Amino acid sequence: MSIILTIQTTKKQNKILDNKTMHRYSKTTKLLYFTFLFMSLMACKYVDEQKKEKGFVYIEENSFKIDGEDFFPLMLNYVIQYREIEDEIFISASKNYELPYEFEYDTKEGSLNQLDVHFGLIKDLGFNTIRICMDRVELDENGKHYYATENRNLYINENSKKLIDAVEELLEIASNNELKIMLLIKPPIANKELENFTVNILKRFHKNTTIFAYDFMNEPLYLDSEPVRKKKNALKIVKNWSNLMKRHAPYQLFTIGFAEPIEVFQWDPYLLPVDFVQFHTYHPLRVPNEIYWYSKYIGKPWMVGETALPADNDSISYQMQVQFIKDAYRYTIDCGGAGFGWWEFQEWKHTHFEAEFTGLLTHEGKTITPKGEILGTLKPAALEVANLKNYKKQEPQ
Repeated sequence: MSIILTIQTTKKQNKILDNKTMHRYSKTTKLLYFTFLFMSLMACKYVDEQKKEKGFVYIEENSFKIDGEDFFPLMLNYVIQYREIEDEIFISASKNYELPYEFEYDTKEGSLNQLDVHFGLIKDLGFNTIRICMDRVELDENGKHYYATENRNLYINENSKKLIDAVEELLEIASNNELKIMLLIKPPIANKELENFTVNILKRFHKNTTIFAYDFMNEPLYLDSEPVRKKKNALKIVKNWSNLMKRHAPYQLFTIGFAEPIEVFQWDPYLLPVDFVQFHTYHPLRVPNEIYWYSKYIGKPWMVGETALPADNDSISYQMQVQFIKDAYRYTIDCGGAGFGWWEFQEWKHTHFEAEFTGLLTHEGKTITPKGEILGTLKPAALEVANLKNYKKQEPQ
């Protein structure tokens, strides 16, 4: 009997000790949790302060700022291509600009100077930001990604450093023209090669204040490799992208170029952890409705990343294009948008009407700029850009 009592007593004492231990463990866990939370908040605050101190674009009260001053991205979309001449890899203006289907220069120096002339004109027109479309990455039969050039395929794995060196040259040209850059990249979805290339870009430019934001995907509704993607899958992908930004480029912003409100059924801008939403809207009868919808239902800072009305001065007049850019910009301001972007720099020949005539330059005639000559004539809508910023916000109608 005494043995049994002793055993029971010991069990009771152990239970008391276990309860005390668990209580101490619980207190320790809570302390660690709140310590971690505090340190995380301090880290976020530190990153925000670093952005302010170092000239990065940051978000405050649903608006963009730089060094405490308001920054409203007035953005023009611009398509680039990679080239290789005499073993030098560099970035050129799209082959569709100026002389269609031809490169105007056969040297690196000439091509980079062309970028400088284009960027100088973009700045003079009143834009302060360019969305560089460098997402034209192709896939070969072996599942390897590359940029196509006239000479050979530049694989993103083997040529990573040279490809990114070329981006740095472009950023320097943009900086010299006092322009910010939104960099549209090929979306790294479940692909280690693309993710490594993306990480290399983020690491290289994590201190570069010229990059305003990274756009990780263009119009998932139309360009997602998986036609019907579950929301939880999209959320997992974007969380991974957000983590890549936090680890490798914490001072820059991160977005996706959403296509239409119906994207909400897969790539839901309300749920996805982007810093701000950038959406594309084109149909003239739907533009005001879509701007209003995004302003009311996504719960994040937002901007128009692409919009345009094609104009050939025949079926659609240049004056109609002028009125469209004014109306779309003003309604963006009225609804509380943080930025406004136009598609695109110059017309593209021999494609469907909507894409062919949205550019702000035709392919006829010449435009003389302080930095040089451009083959093409500015449309009246291009000359309206500088006046847009004079508009004062009103109540949306």
